[in-house]
Parts: sequence; C-alpha cells; structure tokens
Amino acid sequence: MNKKTLVIVIAFSIIMIGAVLTPTLAHNDHKNPPATDSMKSYGTGGYVLLQLPSPSTPSHPYNIRLGIRDFDARSINGKEDYLSIYVWCTNFPGGSRFVWIGGISDSQAGIDFVEEIYTGYVGAVNHIKVEDNELKITKQGDVLTVNLTKAIKFEVGDPWPQHLKDLNFTLPAMTLQFRGFDQEYKVEDAPATLAPPASGAGWIIEASYLRKPAWIETSIPAWYATTIIHSEGYINMKFVETWTPPTT
Repeated sequence: MNKKTLVIVIAFSIIMIGAVLTPTLAHNDHKNPPATDSMKSYGTGGYVLLQLPSPSTPSHPYNIRLGIRDFDARSINGKEDYLSIYVWCTNFPGGSRFVWIGGISDSQAGIDFVEEIYTGYVGAVNHIKVEDNELKITKQGDVLTVNLTKAIKFEVGDPWPQHLKDLNFTLPAMTLQFRGFDQEYKVEDAPATLAPPASGAGWIIEASYLRKPAWIETSIPAWYATTIIHSEGYINMKFVETWTPPTT
C-alpha cells in the first residue's frame, strides 16, 4: 500500500473528512508533493470509548478510545486497515486526559506517513505492523466489524517521561461490531494546521464525515468472559481526509 495517515485525535482525534476530487498517483507522493495540490484519503470507520470492568485476568487500562479507519484504494497510501489507540492518563501534567499511545496497521506505507508527519508525539513512534489477516475492518450496511486476531504489546520507553511509560499494556485479540442506528448526520472539521512538536508542522488537514450513532458489541476474551455492549461510539459511513503540504 502507498502512504497513509492517521490523525491524532488526536485531534481525535484523528480526524476525517468530506471533500471530493480523487488525486492522481503523482499527486499522492507526499515526499515530493505538488506545491498547490492536496492529497486525500477516503474510507469508512468508527470510534468507541471502552469503559472496561475490572477483570479477574491480567490488568488493563479502564478507559480506552479506539479510532477505526478502513481506507480504500483511492487514498494517498492506498488500501489500509488502521486502529489508533488512546489510553486515559491520570498523571498527565496539568490534568488527566486521553493520550494517543500508538496504532496498528496492515500498511507499512501508512505507518511511514504517520511517523513522518507526527514524529514528536509518542503515538507516532509506537506503531505495530500486522498482516492483512491479523487486522480486518469490514462494513456491510450499518454494521462495521473489527477483528484483531493477535495480541499487540504497546511499550513506551526512553526518552519519554514516566507518566507515559505507565501507560504500557497489551491489547489482546478482540472483535468489535458497530451497529448503526438513527439518522446520518454530517460533521465537518475546519482546516487545522499541525504545530510543533509534530514533525509535519505546517501541514493542513481538513476532515468531513457522514456519521451515524452506533452501539458496539465488544468481545475481548483475554480480559473478560462475556460480550459487553458499549454505547459511546459511532460509525463513519464515509469520510474524506484532505492533506495540504506547507506552501513554503
């Protein structure tokens, strides 16, 4: 696959988008982009806040946010399944918050793009490459399914501070099934310019989504025996992300 993005939420937050024109492959080369042309990514995905019960098996974070993206072949990095991971940090300086701790992708090109744009954030340098059959994201109608078939260990080491190292954990194999309900609605994120410490400071991202509320069936056998229903989530029925390089 080619190159890809993920977006922080991290601003989601990791953000998604709405525009249109499909760029040519020449315009998709982020290492030598045309001065005035933007790059786009397209796909479907979702978001869920997992508030997990205390297990009898090994410990885990109690609040995790997962951002799901299934990029299609028109995207700047080609086809890619991507899962971004945010963990609630109670010791973050200035107050508790979710921290983007890393991601899982079946595309090395997508990982390379994220690391190039977001180096400076712990999440950018903590990505795990998996095979196509180890992370599968599919959508049929109003149902989005995520299958992670192997455990993924997230380890923050030096030179990161202790409050980030304390977030280390292993994400087990899991199945998430998002079931959309209610009416679709459009969400548009205004253009935002990446700032330091992002290595891609100066890049501009816009996002637009066609979104639907969802409830999520969560099966994580290593952590608990039953399927848990989460209501803090949604499906992005489709999205467009637009990336514009600095003009100078």
